Amino acid sequence: MIVKALRYILILLCLLYGGSSASAQAAPAVKAHSAILMDAKTGQVLFEKNSRRQNAPASTTKIMTAILAIESGRLDETVTVSPRAAGTGGSSMHLFPRQQLTLRELVTGLMLRSGNDAAVAIAEHLAGSEDAFVAAMNRRAQELGAYQTHFRNPHGLSAPGHYSTAFDLAWITRYALTNPTFAAIVGTKETSIEWQDRSGRERDISLRNTNKLLWMFEDADGVKTGTTGEAGPCLVSSATRGNQKLIAVVLNDHSRWFDSMQLLKYGFNNYDLFTFAEQGEVLASLGVESGAAAEVDAVVATPAALVTSAADYEAVSVEVDLPEKVKAPVYKGQKLGEIIFFIHDKPVKTVDIVAGQDVEENTLSRMVLRQLTRIFRFLAAWGLL
Repeated sequence: MIVKALRYILILLCLLYGGSSASAQAAPAVKAHSAILMDAKTGQVLFEKNSRRQNAPASTTKIMTAILAIESGRLDETVTVSPRAAGTGGSSMHLFPRQQLTLRELVTGLMLRSGNDAAVAIAEHLAGSEDAFVAAMNRRAQELGAYQTHFRNPHGLSAPGHYSTAFDLAWITRYALTNPTFAAIVGTKETSIEWQDRSGRERDISLRNTNKLLWMFEDADGVKTGTTGEAGPCLVSSATRGNQKLIAVVLNDHSRWFDSMQLLKYGFNNYDLFTFAEQGEVLASLGVESGAAAEVDAVVATPAALVTSAADYEAVSVEVDLPEKVKAPVYKGQKLGEIIFFIHDKPVKTVDIVAGQDVEENTLSRMVLRQLTRIFRFLAAWGLL
């Protein structure tokens, strides 16, 4: 206990005296087997160490379990806990067979208390079986671009073929944090839920987040811890300062709290986020030649933002390359132009500008059809048909 207390005192001293300066600093020498620091808005990697190496992810697995549960739209449904779910080993909410909770309460217990039993109860309720839910987890990982990830269960207990990478976990988390419900849950230090005991009596129980970084680092606002014998101590963390959100992942790291704080401080102290336009923002309306509609929206395809070193921030400039008009037909999502970012007049990044809607070509046959439709509606309105 004394050693642990001294360790936390050392971490706090480093925070107070070693990380308050906004001046540039060297990349931290983290002890993690694998690590990454990623900007949440752009996905830019600011630091990495063996970030593509496959590792056992432990309970950071539950990030995917939670996002599937939240996106199901069924959080207010009542879940009846099965004997199989209640008997799941490892970290637990201490569920018991036939207990009833809402799916929202289970997700809260999943992410704060890291309940393996909650993970299985969620999987069985949403997909009918754990295996079917795991198949959905793997499909979603592929859809999100986490190509070096494969799940064998919804909780993260070690199993052959259950693996991820620091990069993939950051990438999945980047997506998950765009969901306000997910972000609110993982940023909660402590809460209470209604609890029905074995005799059927209702009471409130407290759930305290296993992510100690929420108390240790002022800007921290997520995400998930994980520990198994195979994986070692793991942490996926997030923090927000000003307009910038960063995601840090450390896998198999016995200094996970200290290393995560050092990574996040390194990112905030050395990099700035330059934002030009948000994803989905309409930049202009372009004329459409020979189109069934006169104009089409020119929409930003992905966040038009760039992370730069603090020293280069003032040297960023942006050009928007768009034609005055486009020729029909135009298809939604079709590239119309691009946003170009420059640092010291050197191009460093482009973001596509795409069509916001379809615009059909205004052919003779379509013109005749529209005219006949107008005549038909006119005659129908006067009772002549």
